[in-house]
Amino acid sequence: MSEPTTSIGAGPARRSGRAAQPSRLSRTLLAASVILTGSGCAESPFEPQLRPPIDLPADLAGVSFTAEGQPTAPYILLEIRHAEGFSGFVAVNANGRPVWFFRTVGGPFGATRRANGNFVFLDRERGLLEVTVDGQVTRELAQEARPGRFIHHDVTATDSNTILFIAEDVRQWQGEPLTGEAIWEWTPEDGSVVRLWSAFDHLNPEVDWGPRSTTTDWLHANALSVGPRGNILLSSHFLDQVLSIAPDWLNLEWRLGGVGATIAVDDPFSGQHTAAETEPGHVLVFDNGFAREEARYSRAAEYELGEGTASKVWEWRPERDNWARVISSARRLPNGNTVVAFGTENDPMLGSTGPIEVYEVTRGGDVVWHLRLEGQVSSMYRATPLLEF
Repeated sequence: MSEPTTSIGAGPARRSGRAAQPSRLSRTLLAASVILTGSGCAESPFEPQLRPPIDLPADLAGVSFTAEGQPTAPYILLEIRHAEGFSGFVAVNANGRPVWFFRTVGGPFGATRRANGNFVFLDRERGLLEVTVDGQVTRELAQEARPGRFIHHDVTATDSNTILFIAEDVRQWQGEPLTGEAIWEWTPEDGSVVRLWSAFDHLNPEVDWGPRSTTTDWLHANALSVGPRGNILLSSHFLDQVLSIAPDWLNLEWRLGGVGATIAVDDPFSGQHTAAETEPGHVLVFDNGFAREEARYSRAAEYELGEGTASKVWEWRPERDNWARVISSARRLPNGNTVVAFGTENDPMLGSTGPIEVYEVTRGGDVVWHLRLEGQVSSMYRATPLLEF
């Protein structure tokens, strides 16, 4: 497996002088938000020797995994949380049996895979951790306390062997601190960290203010991925928008949906996650439907970008609607199937209906695999297919 793919300080942003490139896998599959094999081989996804189920610690044993069907990928990487139980990354097999796990301190908040096969995990409290398949931490970029460079929500590897991540960016606006977003680049080998992009250089709080924006969280960026041309996709929950940043980081190419859109959406999404350009001009999102308070459902949705308008060309939602107002994911596989994860349990305060579950579905909408999580688990940030370990 090569990488889970997927998911702004005062002064002008520093730039490294090179465009971010899609990872080897992203370039091959044109799916920058999917964690898959480094070879990109769609014909033989299964390994000759699969990892066996493992003995579980008591807290992880308190989570019930129930699977039906046969998935394309032999493993699914889950990012699960529980305040009094297990929080971290868990890889399960086709039968829903855990075969590998990595425990976090502050909860899992995104993952990617380097060319050397190591994971890079985002632990909300510790920061970025490069982790081997044996579970050893080889390099670490420490988290900074607010109002510093607080890393959050997503991390993705590039073909330049660097790591991109989202971090909060606090600046003065109208005499008060305003928390925006920045994209940074980390080179684990030498420890260098460079800010490449800031929302303050491209968006204006006077007009680019969403229905849920506050001074402590203006945009709420929640997904980051590299597109097929080396463009960078950034999802803003609070603008209900996906932005495409040019490969040279100098301009915004387009703004899909939401506040100040340059490309309107014919069937709008809101509060979306895991935005990815799966092929040129096609954007896949998990549409949480945060603002869909009457219809109350979430879905995976794919849009084809046109001149000024994007048309929905595909969507999927389960027969029994599941309204996951926050977190969750949609990942495209090389065979065209999509892995769709609903990450919230029934929560009357939030409005989410639950349950916590994962589906793999065909382009035609048939369910080929279903996983349900119960017991000692309160949320699942994402679920990502792994074609090899």
